[in-house]
Amino acid sequence: MTHPFRKKWGQNFLRDHNYVQKILLELGAQPEDSVLEIGPGDGALTASLAPLVSKIYAVEIDPLLVRHLQRTSPPNVDIIEADILNFGFDTLPAGYIILGNLPYYLTTPIIFKIINNSRWTRAVLMVQKEVGARITASPGGKTYGRLSVMVQTYTTVVSHFKVPSNVFQPKPKVDSVVISLTPLSKKNFDRVHHRYIVRLAFSQRRKKLKNTLGDHLNRKLLKVYGDHRPEQLSVDDFIVISENDPSI
Repeated sequence: MTHPFRKKWGQNFLRDHNYVQKILLELGAQPEDSVLEIGPGDGALTASLAPLVSKIYAVEIDPLLVRHLQRTSPPNVDIIEADILNFGFDTLPAGYIILGNLPYYLTTPIIFKIINNSRWTRAVLMVQKEVGARITASPGGKTYGRLSVMVQTYTTVVSHFKVPSNVFQPKPKVDSVVISLTPLSKKNFDRVHHRYIVRLAFSQRRKKLKNTLGDHLNRKLLKVYGDHRPEQLSVDDFIVISENDPSI
């Protein structure tokens, strides 16, 4: 297919069948599975995945690609013309799995949308290598930040393999990496408040927490965490802080 690549949608199409197979191997889809595919593009992954699963819900924003996919996809693929950030994940049957080659400029908001939903069971995503490093980062490093904490709070994340830029058309300026997310059992705390605390802490990451979170820490936690900077705290530390009663 000859397609006018749209920079505004971050289009980079995978052209190497070996990497298609490696990605599908990590997905581990079964014949009874339903799959949400984010940004199928011209269908490189879709065509190979369709015979392996019961149903694919392929969400694509580009109307030209939507028409192409509607002409070429098998009957078990539903092509949905939509912006993934506006698509209702809760319209899909519970237990679906997620596959996506995420556009670089939308990776973070898409991942936040994924972790804020609860009906999926596994996600295999191709992301920019630097973003993958941030997602999997451990406390103490420069790459550890809000994205690291949020993803690791709600999922088990694994980095699998690098995908070089030369297997895409057009060729991006950076390499990619394939990661997988598996949702953790629901944590019994206020997710909205937790998100607020993490965002506030990293909004001024060079400041000590007594300056950014002082009003949200009780005396005991102020003594424990007050002189720390946010990148020094573990995922569990942020949960402890979000659950504390600052009035005690």
